Amino acid sequence: MFRIAFYGKGGIGKSTISANLSYLLSMDGSKVLHIGCDPKHDSTRLLTNGVNIRTFFSDINENPVHEGVNGISCVECGGADPGKGCAGKGLELLFSRLSDIDADYRICDVLGDVVCGGFSIPARRLNSDAIIIVTSGEFMSLFASNNILRGLTNINPEESVMGLVFNSRGGDDERRMVQEFSEATGIPVICEVPFSPLFAEAELKGGTLCSIFPDSDESRILTGLADRIRNSKARYDPRPLSDEAMTDLAAGRAIRDAPITKKTKECSFDGFDSERNLSYVGNYVMPACTSHGAVDGAMRIRDAAVILHGPRNCAFLMEYAFRRRVLYGSTERSEHPPEPGVYSTGLDSEQVFKDPDSCAESAIIRAKQDGYEHMFLVSTCTTEIIGSDLSALAERMSKRHAVDVISVQPDSAFLGSKFGGSFGLFDALIGRMSPREVEPDTVNLVARWFYGTGKDEIMQSLQDILSTIGLRIRFNFLDFSTMSEIEDFCRAEYDIQVGCSQFNDRISERIHEVTGRKKALALDIPMGLDDCLHWVRSLAQHYPDLNERLPAAESSLKKSHERMLERFGKDLQGKRVVIYCLMVRDLAWQVETLRSLGVEVVSIMFVETDIIDHNLNEPDYGEIPVMKKATLCDLAELVSRERIDLVITNDHGRVSRKGYRWAPLSSRLYGLKGVEEWCRTLRDCMHIQDATWERGL
Repeated sequence: MFRIAFYGKGGIGKSTISANLSYLLSMDGSKVLHIGCDPKHDSTRLLTNGVNIRTFFSDINENPVHEGVNGISCVECGGADPGKGCAGKGLELLFSRLSDIDADYRICDVLGDVVCGGFSIPARRLNSDAIIIVTSGEFMSLFASNNILRGLTNINPEESVMGLVFNSRGGDDERRMVQEFSEATGIPVICEVPFSPLFAEAELKGGTLCSIFPDSDESRILTGLADRIRNSKARYDPRPLSDEAMTDLAAGRAIRDAPITKKTKECSFDGFDSERNLSYVGNYVMPACTSHGAVDGAMRIRDAAVILHGPRNCAFLMEYAFRRRVLYGSTERSEHPPEPGVYSTGLDSEQVFKDPDSCAESAIIRAKQDGYEHMFLVSTCTTEIIGSDLSALAERMSKRHAVDVISVQPDSAFLGSKFGGSFGLFDALIGRMSPREVEPDTVNLVARWFYGTGKDEIMQSLQDILSTIGLRIRFNFLDFSTMSEIEDFCRAEYDIQVGCSQFNDRISERIHEVTGRKKALALDIPMGLDDCLHWVRSLAQHYPDLNERLPAAESSLKKSHERMLERFGKDLQGKRVVIYCLMVRDLAWQVETLRSLGVEVVSIMFVETDIIDHNLNEPDYGEIPVMKKATLCDLAELVSRERIDLVITNDHGRVSRKGYRWAPLSSRLYGLKGVEEWCRTLRDCMHIQDATWERGL
């Protein structure tokens, strides 16, 4: 099979010329397959006696092939109504369906320019033996032809173009323009079709010019093109002109030799997570996708469903990830985790081609039947690429089915981060917060996630700090909750932002803008005495009505810390440790605690990784030696020359394999409870048998 794809500016005459060629190629008994690749589905009309055939779009399960004159196999792709679906995806489906059809020639009549990846399918290397570009001598037609050549340099760059067909509009200067363009690009003009009323007359009769006026000059010209296709398979590399050269052509000047400069592309997995302010370096693939952040958050709301507008496998992977994470912490929570409530729209190639919104309605109906009143409509890569209007869809579905469908708008930098879509969810939830009667001395904790923070012991460790200043945690935004609890956010008197990240800052700022509440006090996770004191002092400064409670809070925290040091100091005093860690740079609370216990920190060793955290804050560690780019060999050398009782690390896998006695770098808990747990762990690890004890067995 010899496969030809016709491209050119819209309305330039591709359908007319390609239909005539299909007719001429079939005259010697050759089998011809003619495919109309335009949603207008008007390419084959001249081959079927003026009758429009059923399109592939109208029923993709039916055989799309219709017999035309001379036994020509005629196919029209068709497409959805304007503004719906993705015709390019339909073209991909159609080519897959037609892959086993046997013919001598396949003629593809493609709409307009190479507008997207879908409509470039007929021109790709595995789908095309030759590409013919139809053009007139008008500048915009030549401009479109040049853009087609540019597209071909990406999808079929070597000997893919058979030539130009000059379809004259009857202009005075057309021939010169086309000839100069031909010479500059190295693509020959293989046929010149004069402007003629016979084409229109033949179309009115529902046939090709070559069948109705076979003895005309125009028919003889097109017959010459058909003979060239049969006998000459010469093809040329696409060599598009630069913008400057096209300007010269339009101005009638000599066309300068200004080749198009292409950026050198290098395969790299380097990336930047703008939400978390992290860089990923080297062969590191950024985790998940932007949709995942929104879905992961919405699944935490017990009485709301998630309508994930995309393929089924997306919903499966996201629900699996959610269940896995909540399962890890389920034994440390008194409340059961919510059911995910994820409903996939099951978007597949057929739905993308036809009407993506119809499958979303089906998922919404299923969720309503299961008792959900609130639903979050979240897009995926697929629906973003084809430009689905989620806001309009949510509004229509809410009215039609009497449910609360909330569209979650993706970030402007879609796929920029695993959690990029989360802010769209938070924005939708914050919009539901309404004024309420305030409950005195209550606090909202605001943070992106409460996977670890929401565990009972961790929440109690934060509550212990707040209790010293007379406050009670009322609500965590966003943790396991209901829509009514989120709407009651404003019942709490105070707001604390847990974690000073860029993302958390955006959440707090948005709450302030929408509700008018004082912006939440931003505090980092508290670890150690200094952090706990910083919490209560900052609260008193941010909310002056708490000032009178501050002295008692400070005294309570200091006494608790002293009692803890007395309990563990006798076992740890005089011990020598080295800190060997990945990622983390701020070890202030660990060093503060070790010094208070009388432990000597021999060295702090920082190890480089493939992730660069731009949020890192490295304090001054005073007299303690710090190694910035340490390796495991550096650790081994230090341990061999110094008496080291314990390696404190977050790289315990590699450190333990070396046979060193080690302890974790941090605690599962926060505040003074976290310090107490860590001190207990250090003490216990000091008494664990060295890994070499079993070598003599």
